[in-house]
Amino acid sequence: MTVNEEGTISFHVANKAAMHLGRKLYSTTPPALAELIANSYDAYASKVYVELPEGGPIVVADNGIGMDIEGLNKRYAIVGSTKVPDQAPEGFEPRKPMGKKGIGKLASFSLGDEYEVFTRTSPDAPWRNFTVSYREYINEENQATYDVASKLVDALPERFADYAEFDHGFIVEIRGLRRSVTPQTIKATKNQLSRRFYIRSNVDGFELYLNGETVDLSRNVYYGSLEYVSYFGFDEQGIRGLLDQDGDADIDFEAYAWDKAQTTEMRSTFETLANELGVTGWIGTVAQPKQLKGDANNSNIVVYINRKIADEDVLKGEPNSMMASEYVVGEFFADYLGEGEEDPITSSRQGLDYDDENVKKLVSAISRMRSHVLEEWGKRRERDAVKKMPEWLQASAPYRRWESALSPSQRALNSQLLKAVSVQLDRDEIEQERACAMVNGIIGVVTNADVYRLADEIADIEGEDLEQQERYLATIAELLTRIASSEQLKQAEIVSERLAAIDKLEQLMRAPKTLEKAFEEHLFDNPWLISPYWNQSNKSSGELKAVRQMFHKLYEDSGEEYTRTFIDIYIEVAEEPFPIIVELKRNEATGYAKSTPITIQEQIKKYRKAIVQHLGLKARGMQRDSQIKAYFILSEDTGLPGQGHAITFDEDDMRTFETLNIEILPYNELVDRAKRAYRDHLRVLDEAEQVPFLRVEPTENQDEAAINEHE
Repeated sequence: MTVNEEGTISFHVANKAAMHLGRKLYSTTPPALAELIANSYDAYASKVYVELPEGGPIVVADNGIGMDIEGLNKRYAIVGSTKVPDQAPEGFEPRKPMGKKGIGKLASFSLGDEYEVFTRTSPDAPWRNFTVSYREYINEENQATYDVASKLVDALPERFADYAEFDHGFIVEIRGLRRSVTPQTIKATKNQLSRRFYIRSNVDGFELYLNGETVDLSRNVYYGSLEYVSYFGFDEQGIRGLLDQDGDADIDFEAYAWDKAQTTEMRSTFETLANELGVTGWIGTVAQPKQLKGDANNSNIVVYINRKIADEDVLKGEPNSMMASEYVVGEFFADYLGEGEEDPITSSRQGLDYDDENVKKLVSAISRMRSHVLEEWGKRRERDAVKKMPEWLQASAPYRRWESALSPSQRALNSQLLKAVSVQLDRDEIEQERACAMVNGIIGVVTNADVYRLADEIADIEGEDLEQQERYLATIAELLTRIASSEQLKQAEIVSERLAAIDKLEQLMRAPKTLEKAFEEHLFDNPWLISPYWNQSNKSSGELKAVRQMFHKLYEDSGEEYTRTFIDIYIEVAEEPFPIIVELKRNEATGYAKSTPITIQEQIKKYRKAIVQHLGLKARGMQRDSQIKAYFILSEDTGLPGQGHAITFDEDDMRTFETLNIEILPYNELVDRAKRAYRDHLRVLDEAEQVPFLRVEPTENQDEAAINEHE
């Protein structure tokens, strides 16, 4: 290829590559910035400065080797070619390229409409400057190439004064930003960038700054929250050097015994990964889910290739568990995946290609290792169940005395149940009062084993002498005390029926053509799926009142015809002074079922108006119609922006819903709630061979009385 003598840079245009490989490839800011930073690393930069101001523009500046006009034409302007490593400058160890297909430069178009470049290769060379426009790049008239004029300048513009002393380097300024930058964006970006790279600065001589602050690339924010870590491929010194760099973390380290894998094939896979391919990695658990959530969701296992993240959630296609998605985090380093001719990352750059045989083996090994960690998490959580509970339980002397008297089987059962309560507390799903009531219920379940023992003992007492009579009466009194403390709310049949209802709801969710009416009928028959506390008696009828009701002519505007309003489920419960509205959509995110904040608010407002005017609730002391609680149940493909969901509600939307007394409830969350409420009870029934203990929320006074009962 001949270099244009006049300084023109000819970008090769192929099927709107800038659109598909740049603008549409990155939906959020951090991964796009990470591509530009990776280019700086590959160019042997020792320092990279990222300017991410709230008002824009974005700047990424490095002191790498830079590019001359020949390099710009032969390498930079050609998209999709295999990346050739640069020769290491004097004083640098060779770096394996993070990029592979040369598309990282197009990440700028994901951030803005145009970008301007300043680059030079030595202190004696001038800076070369050019600007690339997204609109021009995808212009249909540019069938083969997009020519960009460049010019030489002796000095950088004043706005780049901080980089004027660079002997060489590459500066990119991105303008016409596509996404607004907020303080939260900046904080989240810093945390996410630190996880997107694994670079030990003291080894590579590479430093990254965001808005003037150092981004620590040697550790991630969750390292200090780890309790237990199972590691693979490291020696103990190596894993401690990574995760406990200060030497003061209270982490329980365990080398993963891969040679005890269940099958010969799996043992062979682990042996190959460890001994031939040099894979290292670890999976750990934290004490509380919020330690992995924070400003970025880190509750997943990532894979790095050549120190850059290759997959943000390598087990996303594997069967998951709630615990894995909340308490488990991990990192694996698999540089061997980047050594072959085939790119192990999908063309969408969303992660590893799971059709690749090498990737399949790695994923299966990580999945098996995660299963071990989850098993270990369960054992440890049960062993330390009381320690995970609030102070009001740990500090209770009566409870400690009661617990110390338990038999081994009773103690195991108590730990299992306490684990379930502590997990709910971790998730902030229940208040302290409710947790207290649940502990009372657990005491009843565990104590119930003594009920049968005492009943048998009474039957064996014979004779009429005073001593035997006293023994008889004392045993009966103790038996009645045990029965009273357990509150006789052990209904295994109800639990089984409810688990069957949960399974049916999941079946409806999985069926692609399930109509909205099917969900409506099932939730009408089982309103407790929406709220486990909807088992209360209705004030007037003595039963919970739930009706699928179509209100005809519910409200009338002056001079207008009556309006027909449909309410999917209308519920009255004793604990609520006003009816409850439940609106359902199909479990999909298309057409009528793809709701927006505005449509949800308008629909609920209409229903509330109908109820108020038709039923005369103003006379019952209503001050505002938002006192009528509303549930809006919609597709499980719902979540925060930037996570790839078809329906998104940001934090402002959720605060508005909360203010308006509207709860947004995706179907998968509905199932998770119900499972957490009932699955552990059935497991206790099976393992303890006794009826389960179910309990509704008591009053605060009942809570206190039940705990004090064991003093």
